[in-house]
Amino acid sequence: MSDRSDRLAGLQRSSDRKVPPDWTGDILLFDIDKTYLDTQFSNWRGLLRIPLEFALDKEAVPGAAPLIRALRRGPGPRSALVPLYFVSGSPLELRSVIERKMTLDGVEFDGITFKDQLGLAKQWRFSAIKAQVGYKLRALLLYALELPRGARWLCFGDDVESDAEVFALFGEVVAGLRGTALDERLQERSVETADRARVCSLADELGPARADPVLRIFIRRTREKEGPDLQRPQVVPTPTFLGAALVLRAMGRINDGAVAAVADDLRTRHVPEAVLAEEVQSAGERFGVPSEILALARR
Repeated sequence: MSDRSDRLAGLQRSSDRKVPPDWTGDILLFDIDKTYLDTQFSNWRGLLRIPLEFALDKEAVPGAAPLIRALRRGPGPRSALVPLYFVSGSPLELRSVIERKMTLDGVEFDGITFKDQLGLAKQWRFSAIKAQVGYKLRALLLYALELPRGARWLCFGDDVESDAEVFALFGEVVAGLRGTALDERLQERSVETADRARVCSLADELGPARADPVLRIFIRRTREKEGPDLQRPQVVPTPTFLGAALVLRAMGRINDGAVAAVADDLRTRHVPEAVLAEEVQSAGERFGVPSEILALARR
């Protein structure tokens, strides 16, 4: 197990699995906040509640847990144990609570990264507490340095913390974005000087450029309008995880039962049928999901 903390950089991470170097399958990368869990920590009142929170207090986003379990298992009759990693903007004080919640949800994972928000506050780096681009990009690059070069990444996030942009930029860095060009891109995103230096250093450690490993970016939409980052060809923006499940079934990453399980979870959580119907229609019209797969989501 690897578990390295970097309090100066505001990051604590673990990586508990040695993936074979010849692995050419998928790597699953999930955000936690607003993607897997409905977290509330973006203000000081939320931070002060952390010591009083328990795993049972945390609520999974509808459809998230069955989709994660299905992706981890794969579409075949036996579990494929597809490598699964989490990168969270949550404070590391929530680590035990979130990991306990994952256990309750039957979500197994191979690594997880948390932000040291209180440590950043002690360093008077208050702007870094909410800044996500430099932090998440460093976390992704650290995992990329440990994981097989031939793997393809399926990334999952939301539209609250620039996840689509971070995932796409990560792919560009692996594909050769380096040096001054990378630093300028980070400056455009107002990434702090120290974080820019760390990102550029990690990019250099990747070695020679290779193909962009990010196969698809699934974004849980929480806003009505889609920004330009959600209009990239590799991005699948959906209001719920039903749209993601349909696209993933069409890609052969999950089985029929997984789509039904996600749809059932959404209905159990009282997501309106009109919303689900719109997701099904969008999956067919926008992402070309075949009608026989769309039928799996209907009652």
